[in-house]
Amino acid sequence: MREAKISEIFVSQQGEGPFWGSKQLFVRFYGCNLECVYCDTVLTSYKTFTRDVLLSKILDFDDDYNELSLTGGEPLIHADFLREFLPLFRKNRRQKVYLETNGTMPEALKEVIGQVDIVSMDVKLPSTGGALLGLWGEQRKFMELSGGKQLIVKAVISDSTSFDDIKQMAGIIKASGIDMTVVLQPVTPVNEHVREPDEELCSYFRGYLESETGKKVMVLAQMHRCMGIK
Repeated sequence: MREAKISEIFVSQQGEGPFWGSKQLFVRFYGCNLECVYCDTVLTSYKTFTRDVLLSKILDFDDDYNELSLTGGEPLIHADFLREFLPLFRKNRRQKVYLETNGTMPEALKEVIGQVDIVSMDVKLPSTGGALLGLWGEQRKFMELSGGKQLIVKAVISDSTSFDDIKQMAGIIKASGIDMTVVLQPVTPVNEHVREPDEELCSYFRGYLESETGKKVMVLAQMHRCMGIK
């Protein structure tokens, strides 16, 4: 039986994107395939779970939450485990499955997409510190595989975010041809190199994305930091 490294299991409110404030049961997986400058998740320990042990732990919680949030780290590192666990969860709970992901592992997404209801993916903009190299091809494929699901596409922006990256983001959104919610997230400062962008910059990026993609774009802060929650 497959196992996964999990750092935390807890109930809280979603702090990012259009679901912010929704009560969710979070399963935070250990490990990530990227090292983003603005990441605020410090994972120093984990426990190893089998699918049955994880389900038992989840069933210990009341079922008055809205979604099961798979977060990290990067949960798709554990795609083989999730492929076995999610059908078991669905047999025992009615909540939707909400996948929080960096959107760079399309092959892993194929393993679990049939068991996921909501995909919340980050577009990693190199100029913001989201990745050392552009991952545009992987992220475009990831969006396309998420077609038919409720898709949220987010990008963290700062004063260092380049217009070229916003153009690339607009291009892959437009090329995907699928319905989605687009969110720009001004980053909360985490060091001297990453600062919160001004309103004029946010408005400019939003206007460009809306004109190029034909989609409404939200500008929403990383609300979990504003609310003081995980």
